[in-house]
Amino acid sequence: RTISAGTDLSSSKKIMSAIEAIVSRHATSNTVIHCLYGYFFLGIKKSQLAVIYHKNEKTIGNWIQRYTDTGAYSRTKTQTNRTFSQQEKAWIISHYQVHPLTFLDEAKVAFLQRFQHSISVSYIWSIIHQHGMTWKVLERRAIQINEQDICRFVSEMDRWSQRNIVFLDEVSFDNRGMLRKRGYSMKGQKIVYRGEFNRKPRVSLLCFIGADGLLTYYDAEGTFDRDLFVQSCNAFAHSGHVQMYPGSNSVWILDSAKIHCHPDIILHLRDLGVVPIFLPAYCPFYSPIEYLFGYLKKAFQRSYTECHTERNLIYFVMEIIGKFKHKS
Repeated sequence: RTISAGTDLSSSKKIMSAIEAIVSRHATSNTVIHCLYGYFFLGIKKSQLAVIYHKNEKTIGNWIQRYTDTGAYSRTKTQTNRTFSQQEKAWIISHYQVHPLTFLDEAKVAFLQRFQHSISVSYIWSIIHQHGMTWKVLERRAIQINEQDICRFVSEMDRWSQRNIVFLDEVSFDNRGMLRKRGYSMKGQKIVYRGEFNRKPRVSLLCFIGADGLLTYYDAEGTFDRDLFVQSCNAFAHSGHVQMYPGSNSVWILDSAKIHCHPDIILHLRDLGVVPIFLPAYCPFYSPIEYLFGYLKKAFQRSYTECHTERNLIYFVMEIIGKFKHKS
């Protein structure tokens, strides 16, 4: 009984402290509007409104007086005088256009060196935000990208129709990439989730997509080697989806991985009546199959259940990717 009473007392204290914290906050605009409506349209007295909204009667009177004098219901905001010229603001914008990776504090130091007076980090953010700049995830591209290689790829692609082209590539998954990494919680509190930390065997897929979406896929535990890659290509070439060049699905677009570029593999594909074309080096973004892999990873995160999905991931992966075979 003593333990129960102590527990009830501590919980009631927490509830009361939470209520006091909420009551002591500034009223929201929605609360003020309801209070004014009650006073002007429903005829409720100030003393009654003070009880309803847990505010001092003087506070209620201030809301009514402000609305009567100015016609506004929100709290007055302090106007701050900005002493920065248009030239200085334009310099900050041009600085970020030239150096988009600059941290706000680094821009503050550069501004001080340029104009010999300081500026706050928050105001730098306000200037670039008003100009339309936002904080974005960086997309890295290799410095080794060759413009001539891109022109070669574009000229080759111009020779074919959509019905000729097939994109293929491998992708690997394990359970760590399927775990959800974000959730909602109260501000200032961490989310602690007890889940699995063991790594399940990796599953690899070799996917083929055409103008109508995902044509087929082949799976393997671990990763694909040359033998598995050739076997899968043979199976797809004889599956009925592929016609000999210049028929439908006879032009295959691959990246420049070593497993794809072996001379014997290229010769074998040509013997099957397939024309292999390679993406420009370091340019995976030219292949739409990368979008498919992104959608797959999102679907895995949405459907994967920690500590409940079977040990072998291949069945789970096959169930999810099967839903993509009927989408264009």
